[in-house]
Amino acid sequence: MLMTREDITKAAGARSRQLLVQFRDQTIELEPKYLLQMAHLTTPATVWKYVESAVTKSAANLVMLDLEDSIPRDNSELLELGRANVIRAFNDLDWGSRLRFFRPRGLELDPEHDDIAIIVEAAGSKLDGLIYPKIESADEVRSIDQTLSELEARLDLPLGGIRIEPLIESASAEEEVFEIARASRRLAGLVFGSYDYWASLGMGASSYRADHPLIEQARGRIVKAAASVGIPAIAEMTTNYPTRDKSDEERRAAMEEFRRDAMLARDFGFAGKWTGIPDQTAMAVEIFKTPDDEIERAIDEAKQFLEAEAAGRGATMIGGKMADRATDRLNRNTLKKAYAMGGIDKVAAKELGLI
Repeated sequence: MLMTREDITKAAGARSRQLLVQFRDQTIELEPKYLLQMAHLTTPATVWKYVESAVTKSAANLVMLDLEDSIPRDNSELLELGRANVIRAFNDLDWGSRLRFFRPRGLELDPEHDDIAIIVEAAGSKLDGLIYPKIESADEVRSIDQTLSELEARLDLPLGGIRIEPLIESASAEEEVFEIARASRRLAGLVFGSYDYWASLGMGASSYRADHPLIEQARGRIVKAAASVGIPAIAEMTTNYPTRDKSDEERRAAMEEFRRDAMLARDFGFAGKWTGIPDQTAMAVEIFKTPDDEIERAIDEAKQFLEAEAAGRGATMIGGKMADRATDRLNRNTLKKAYAMGGIDKVAAKELGLI
């Protein structure tokens, strides 16, 4: 017996609703504070004065206390010191509005996830998340997620409260970056580690440059993967620092290099950048923040589009240009970040449908 039109459309509706649920489940709804990641400041966990300064005095939106690169392999004494400093910083220091992250040593150096277990057990209620190095696969993300879930259950912490930001640092990770992005709802960002990535290609240091086509291809993949689930992408470190042993001209050149790298990353769609010193951090915040005039324009156009929809128009003219749902989505990307920055109050946010 042939299906009726009603049977066909009913079956189509059931399939479509399942697809809509799948699409919605891929999108990670972040708290507003995770939308502000203009400057990640990484600091060695082994040096307390650096930890204290980064956490309490820096312009960073996110501070990462590092247990990976800052500790020589097989140095148990420095590892214990670093862990103790991380716990002390989370429990005792005033972080202000900065996101509270640390970096464990990773799969190869810490396959048992001891760094995660020890720090979550001692300071899990104060922790926003961890940046995990050298992620190679979605299965690795799921393994970290499971460890965190088991720790949260044992310690009576909110399930899913501790976030993960994978470091994409190899050609194989780039290849699987979309699967990595969809592997856990804990993700709050994807971070590009371009120097390890460059090494994974078999390249030497002398041939590296931030605008190399191979680096730009990786940037594009990472930004798209992050966008596909609604999380920010964070650009790599610029390691040329304006150190005291350099001339004034060399220091200026180092900061200009950072500026060029940051603007390149911003124009590629990255939401922020890794930094290693205060001058870089302040510059990153300035480059990646949303300008006031852009916020004002987005508010005005969003209001006009809401009025057009209320009047029965699906598309309209705003400022002499056609505006539709696509342009409204672009404006709402700006407005979400502005709300997180405090540039829009709750009354206006509710009026605009942001909350």
